[in-house]
Amino acid sequence: MLLLLSMQSAAGDLSLFSEIPLGNEADISQRGADLVAHIQQSGTNHGAVEQQGNSHNARLLQNGYANQADVIQYGSQQQADISQLGWENLAVVAQYGMGNSVKIDQNGLYNTAIVEQVGEYNRAYIQQYGTGNRADITQNGTANGISVSQYGAGMNVSIQQWD
Repeated sequence: MLLLLSMQSAAGDLSLFSEIPLGNEADISQRGADLVAHIQQSGTNHGAVEQQGNSHNARLLQNGYANQADVIQYGSQQQADISQLGWENLAVVAQYGMGNSVKIDQNGLYNTAIVEQVGEYNRAYIQQYGTGNRADITQNGTANGISVSQYGAGMNVSIQQWD
């Protein structure tokens, strides 16, 4: 089954889908100006992007089976970049401020990355390679930054930053 849903409401928006084979799902809903969403999936995966405001950019590339990536962004000038290769990886990104950035790269089985950023100019970079790794990141404030790299199996990190 191939399911594509897309809604745009402003000039300058761009949504691209490239999915092979059947079994992928992609949902994109954009509002505002200069928003770009790009989903490219191979296997049976689900990707969803909801963006509002100005100058957002979300890009999801997934290859494998049962991977899921969800991005929600409000405000202006946020960016999310998710790349997942393997089976049943999960990436969830929620950004609400302005100028936030997230990059998630997961390769393996059953990895989970969850990032919530509230405030201005937060950053988070997560790299997970292996099986059953988990990273939970919450940032609230201004100019926070995090970089997490996990290689192996069963690793878990939870970081909360507030200012």
